[in-house]
Amino acid sequence: MPASSEEIERKLDRLDEIAATLEAGEIDLATAKELREEADELLETLREELAHEEGELVEVDPES
Repeated sequence: MPASSEEIERKLDRLDEIAATLEAGEIDLATAKELREEADELLETLREELAHEEGELVEVDPES
């Protein structure tokens, strides 16, 4: 089933949150590793979902 734009947006938002947390550097190594693994899983899922769209454009609102 193709991902909705809301699902894609939610995953992108989570990736932004993870990046901000990692960049802040105020977490322990174990937590950083867990966040990195979560980000890797999100990225893989997004790649699969976007590849599944077969060239269809999915609009994501960058302002939200």
